Amino acid sequence: MAKRRLSNWIDSFDKFTSGMPSPDIFRKWGGIAAIAGALERKVWITTNVGTLYPNLYTVIVAPAGVGKTVITNTVRSMWHGLDDHYLASASVSKASLVDELREAERKGVITSAGQGGFGQFHFNSLKILANELGVLIPGYDNEFMNVLTDIYDGHHYSERKRSSALNFKIEKPQINLLAATTPSYLNNVMPEGAWEQGFISRVLLIYSGQTQVRELWGGNVKNDKAEKDLTFDLNTVGKLYGEMKFTPDAMEAISAWHRAGGPPTPDHPRLVNYVTRRTLHLLKLCMIASASSGEDLLITLDHYVEALDWLTEAERFMPDIFKAMTSGGDGRVMEEAWHFMYTTYLSEGKKPILENRLVNFLHQRTPAHNVLKIIEIMKKAGIIKQELSVSGLVGLVPQGKK
Repeated sequence: MAKRRLSNWIDSFDKFTSGMPSPDIFRKWGGIAAIAGALERKVWITTNVGTLYPNLYTVIVAPAGVGKTVITNTVRSMWHGLDDHYLASASVSKASLVDELREAERKGVITSAGQGGFGQFHFNSLKILANELGVLIPGYDNEFMNVLTDIYDGHHYSERKRSSALNFKIEKPQINLLAATTPSYLNNVMPEGAWEQGFISRVLLIYSGQTQVRELWGGNVKNDKAEKDLTFDLNTVGKLYGEMKFTPDAMEAISAWHRAGGPPTPDHPRLVNYVTRRTLHLLKLCMIASASSGEDLLITLDHYVEALDWLTEAERFMPDIFKAMTSGGDGRVMEEAWHFMYTTYLSEGKKPILENRLVNFLHQRTPAHNVLKIIEIMKKAGIIKQELSVSGLVGLVPQGKK
């Protein structure tokens, strides 16, 4: 196997994309998804619940203009550079997706594979990259979602219909999905019951609402060498083959985390089913962390720590998705905040209201990064103003809306 040019692929991808107008967390998960796609079914781990592969369903979620597609397009370019891999059409029906997966036959002989030894592979693997999830899934389709759910686990997939000559089986299917969408799409398309079904529990939702402002000129010079090195090393990652093993300390740390219930555990009601699959997500990320940094097919304690950091960071922001889904935009949130301030002001004898009460109110209705921004806008718009209370503390007083 050719010697790698980069010490850690995901770190190098993050550096390569650092000048792009996209949040750090999107750039990081773009790199993670890229590695998952390169690995396909050629590496795996064995647990008491069966064989696990490193494929991911990753959905980047943000309002318009935050920098989703700049990362998905970069990953698309990296995936296009993989030899003999298959990338699905941007818009597919359930039937055409299955057709493309049937055609995405991957087979070959491994002649150099680190500690995995030699071997041969034969499976069907397809990568789906959708800059807009709404193009891939314009409306919630139970049948389509069930197919994606079924294939995610890597078990054989078959179809047979009495009304036609359709009769086939894909013994070893796999899909890697990277898509981008907005909170409003999820709110409008995903029925309430969908959050309790299998597809969403298999999806890693990566959220940010922070717009990244970058220099228009001179700050993001295209680095052709870095791009070539990333493409070269991703092909090297794609040639890994074999079962990954754990060092004893990594195995013990993961087992202890699993037995403890996976702290810190997300407690949002819509993430209840997702929580049941967190250990499997973590194990997939451990494989990706290992492949990002070397070819020895060994998962160390450092890889576990890195994978857990990725997972818990993403989970901290997942509840913000549901706030953004229901907020109806900053204007509606400010209307509700003003009404809260006005009714509280009247009911408490027209005394200034401490700002922390408004912060707590907004925190329940909008992502954390948005709270202080909304308060500042309300002040500048003249719908609230600062005023000293009798105790000498600075409070806020609602004004007539303009």
